[in-house]
Amino acid sequence: MQTLNSTLRGWSLAGAVVASVACGAATSNGGGGPFKDVPTSDVSTPDGATPDVVLPDGATPDAATADRAPSCTRSSRADLLFVVDNSNSMSENQASLARSFSTFLSALTDGAAGALSDLHVGVISTDLGTPGSVVPSCANTDQGDDGLLNPIRNGAAIRQHYPWTTAPPGRRPMRCTNSPRQFPTFLTFASGTSDAEQFREEFVCNAYLSIGGCGLEQQLESAYRALVVHNPREVAGNTDPNAGFVRDEAVLGVFFVTDEEDTSVRDCRYAERGVPCTDAVSVFDIMSPDWSSNDLNLRGYMYTPGSEEDPTWPIDRYIDPTNPARGFTSLKPGRPDLVVVGALAGVPLEFSTPGEPVRWDAMLGQRPDGADGYVGRSAEGPVSMRQRNMDQACSTRVVPACRREGTTQSTTSPCDPATQSFAWPSRRVAQVVRRFDERYGNGVLGSICRSDPSGTLDAFAQRLRARVCAP
Repeated sequence: MQTLNSTLRGWSLAGAVVASVACGAATSNGGGGPFKDVPTSDVSTPDGATPDVVLPDGATPDAATADRAPSCTRSSRADLLFVVDNSNSMSENQASLARSFSTFLSALTDGAAGALSDLHVGVISTDLGTPGSVVPSCANTDQGDDGLLNPIRNGAAIRQHYPWTTAPPGRRPMRCTNSPRQFPTFLTFASGTSDAEQFREEFVCNAYLSIGGCGLEQQLESAYRALVVHNPREVAGNTDPNAGFVRDEAVLGVFFVTDEEDTSVRDCRYAERGVPCTDAVSVFDIMSPDWSSNDLNLRGYMYTPGSEEDPTWPIDRYIDPTNPARGFTSLKPGRPDLVVVGALAGVPLEFSTPGEPVRWDAMLGQRPDGADGYVGRSAEGPVSMRQRNMDQACSTRVVPACRREGTTQSTTSPCDPATQSFAWPSRRVAQVVRRFDERYGNGVLGSICRSDPSGTLDAFAQRLRARVCAP
């Protein structure tokens, strides 16, 4: 998003030319909106079937949830959703993910105990558009790529910036063609049958979305759109574009790759049934005076969480520890600990060492407003996870959460992202990972600034494998 930042920051309220269109008034829809067969707590296995899941002796699914006792599945299947930020600062980060995928695949499938031999792998972008306003880099204002699996094939926004038109030479494997219909909605891998190197190349063809996506990213809501608003279940008669991706007995993994904060804006067309909603899509209108900053980008960083200037959906929408029938865990009725969430995101290097527990309170703070989040200095320069922490040296941004490992801060152009790659604080993504870590032992967090992300991906693979019953 750093390119978008430089574009938007050249605007002022007096001189901005942003075409805003009327957005239909949306309030609590009481269950309306374009939801398609939304998973709820009453979703069950087919008649006569029993879930292929093992619980501790004498435990029921509800008891296991209450006691935090982990369940496991006898299946060696996993359904993996990669949420890939495709804004203008993400090209190198996507290339880093591509280089690490072979190691990740081996960590998932090699060996015996817990090995996963049957994979569904899907990719979505973080582009959900800017409903009601036209913003540079946001090609489809209404829905963006809408959480549709394989946006290269199915997305509306990415049609304006296909990766073969924006990717540097050599980034896409020779196997990739310039046809949006080259690959199906999601990829499949079977150990002993699929060729690992060919699968790696196919993954890169799908996951290297390149740049050009909306610079006002909605990472969490994109995953929610893919898994909850759409119906990705493998059930007879399901005609949703994402149908067939999620299998009842499989472990579900969701992995975010982003260098920014999540700005999942309340769009009441997608409100949960029966949950009141106050629409916030005017946050995309640069002329609106109702938000925390005149800079569109800073509106995702400078609000106090929970205040009237906060445009985002509550974190409970994505994981509610008191109600696993909501959010991502709703995909696994009665066994929410079969959902594993990981992220390479904007967090300090010192709080995301692979294999070590995350010191959540030290990093995010203990106050709900985030005002006591971490502020410090890494070897690469000043870093921060504090909410609303403007960079005193760079008036158009908050202090970065991390800077590229091993780099040196420029003394002549310290605010130019071209002189030092960095990431902004991804507090909301980290909060979701934290809940999965503390509630189910299923959260993995790594810094997008790390030169080699394979340690984080390996930890994610091990959490997935831990949910497979030992033979």
